[in-house]
Amino acid sequence: MNIFLIGQYEGSMVRKVEWKAVFLICLIAAVFESAAMLSGYLLTRIPFFSASESDDLRNFCYFVAAILFLLIASYMIYKAFRRKPVQERLHEIAYRRIVLEVVLVALFTFLAGIAWGFIGRNIFMATGVIAAATVLACIAGIWVGFREGCRGRYVIYGIGGAMLAFVGAEILVRYL
Repeated sequence: MNIFLIGQYEGSMVRKVEWKAVFLICLIAAVFESAAMLSGYLLTRIPFFSASESDDLRNFCYFVAAILFLLIASYMIYKAFRRKPVQERLHEIAYRRIVLEVVLVALFTFLAGIAWGFIGRNIFMATGVIAAATVLACIAGIWVGFREGCRGRYVIYGIGGAMLAFVGAEILVRYL
């Protein structure tokens, strides 16, 4: 959802959607998101976590995963209710700003990768889904931003936060 919002902001600021720029934004976002997911997952593959057969450690890891998802959800819901205004004005696409914003979003994806590693699911499928969803979110965000501006962004934050809160709660219920 954050990637969609980055695209929406950029799309609302341009006179014309140039597909070369859209491709570049999608590539930047997909690479950073995928790398962050894999990095977070690989952090949990260190021998202390991966070689342990302890049920207590496994339950702790599930608990940490749930808390990470719930923290990210809380942040997104906070942003939904904060309603900070966005000043829309025409400008050229600033790739440096986009990279900075994507890196900040990738920190959340890194935490999600850690959570995914603690749960112990297929990281390659998850990373593929993240990459595909990132590209789709970029394209959709840029297009919506170009057509509608930044309206509705608070709803998007709320939906993203609710989805992550659901995942965190589901982990707590299912595994603990």
